[in-house]
Amino acid sequence: MTVPLELNNLKLSVTNFGPVARADIDLRPMTVFVGPSNTGKSYLAILIYALHRVFGGVSTLGGGRYGGNLWGGMYDGNLWGLAHRPLPDELEELDMPDETIDELGRWFNSEVWATRDMEKISQSVPSSIASLLLNLVKSSDTIGETVSEEITRCFGIESARKLVRSGSRGGINIVARRHLPGQNGRGDAAYEYTMTFGVPNPRFRSSIPADARLSFFSMDDELMPPRGRPILEATGAKRLRDARETMGHLVDRFVPHTVHPLDRVAHYLPADRTGVMHAHRVIVSTLIRQAARAGLHPESPLPDLPGVLADFLEVLVGLGGYVYREEEELAGRIETDMLGGAISVESSLTGYPGFFYRPAGWKDNLPLVNTSSMVSELAPVVLYLRHVVRPGEVLIIEEPESHLHPAMQVEFVRQLAAAVRAGVRIIITTHSEWVLDELANLMHLSELPETRREGIGGADFALDPSNVGIWLFEPKQRPKGSVVKEVPFDEEFGGIDSGFDEVAINTHNDFAAISNRISEDKAEYGSG
Repeated sequence: MTVPLELNNLKLSVTNFGPVARADIDLRPMTVFVGPSNTGKSYLAILIYALHRVFGGVSTLGGGRYGGNLWGGMYDGNLWGLAHRPLPDELEELDMPDETIDELGRWFNSEVWATRDMEKISQSVPSSIASLLLNLVKSSDTIGETVSEEITRCFGIESARKLVRSGSRGGINIVARRHLPGQNGRGDAAYEYTMTFGVPNPRFRSSIPADARLSFFSMDDELMPPRGRPILEATGAKRLRDARETMGHLVDRFVPHTVHPLDRVAHYLPADRTGVMHAHRVIVSTLIRQAARAGLHPESPLPDLPGVLADFLEVLVGLGGYVYREEEELAGRIETDMLGGAISVESSLTGYPGFFYRPAGWKDNLPLVNTSSMVSELAPVVLYLRHVVRPGEVLIIEEPESHLHPAMQVEFVRQLAAAVRAGVRIIITTHSEWVLDELANLMHLSELPETRREGIGGADFALDPSNVGIWLFEPKQRPKGSVVKEVPFDEEFGGIDSGFDEVAINTHNDFAAISNRISEDKAEYGSG
């Protein structure tokens, strides 16, 4: 049975963000941003990445996962996250009578947790605990501040105010809305969160039904372990602090579930990834030298490095110290079908990585810097799919068509479709007509039974149209900025109306006008 999109996808509305006046999107297994340059495609992609980091956390190269980040700081390896750190104001001021703390401890220590049945656990939440948790979320200022801080980190700027659309009043607004089943089968419940930043005091407001189902997950969708006995056995200030920490952890495990798929780990491949792959040693060594000098000359602060670029560098450097798995199918197919050779990582004695390419049939590796632009462009995709990204996670790629011949652009779309079919969620920004045309073909292909697809290009990579969202960024004069709207797949037209046809038509008309004038000149003045 196909789940209706409104029950399966998060609705995200963004206003006054950089070049974007308004965007209304939902996040699907394959999400595509298309439109003219300087209309905000990368802005929105980075925003989504930042939200994933807040609500979904971060993966480690060792195969684990830590995060979310709701209470203002990445986890330090402690499962309960808040331990050994100052509690947010909301928790420090949380009033928890003894009887409520007892009820919390008894619930965590009850047999329902041994069943590992999330349905039963959700229905067993004591009403006093449910009410306390929902009030915590509704009154949270820390979540809004955390979102603002992570967004400014990802963009590498000092203040979110710099991201507010020019000429707009107020700040940037983000509204996340998702339908989930209500408690005890009472119908659908709409969870809605409004975040405002780029203003002096970032705000986080929530609208959660009183009968909302309270589902709790820990890292990698494992059930949160019970922690009832320590609360029941503790006394005095420690007992209250343990109870407050536990309520904070419940919030950290409840809110991300209501904004799915933002509760997934995301990875970002920036548009300048080829240059970073070539120059990562120089970039890292320069940052180290500047950090050392900053201590001697504090009046000369280090330049801000955008978080998306810093995260990319961190992953590259980490590959030299520990490559944790070898999943060949997705990465190996790109190497075989597109690169005609293999990408590899070799570590120096210090653990710093070097990246290499070996063409099929060769005995020796080539440093990546000595390879073609296509190889350098696809190398980080291969490395991420092989060593970093896992099924269920999100891979965001800016301009996947960069440095690729049109035939390779088509093939790359098929490889990305293979990743989606394997459970990896993909978000791309693109200017390529070839990318959209192949996506249209893969969606159209899904209408054919598998037995009828033989001999058709991309036969193994069909995508259900309900799993693909294509969003067009259209520049507007009023309001000044781009408006983002979905471009539906047109089965009758056989394509996606992205505006590229208008460019082709104008180019053809210019050619015709030039030809006409040449003909007129020849008729009037002769061939000489």
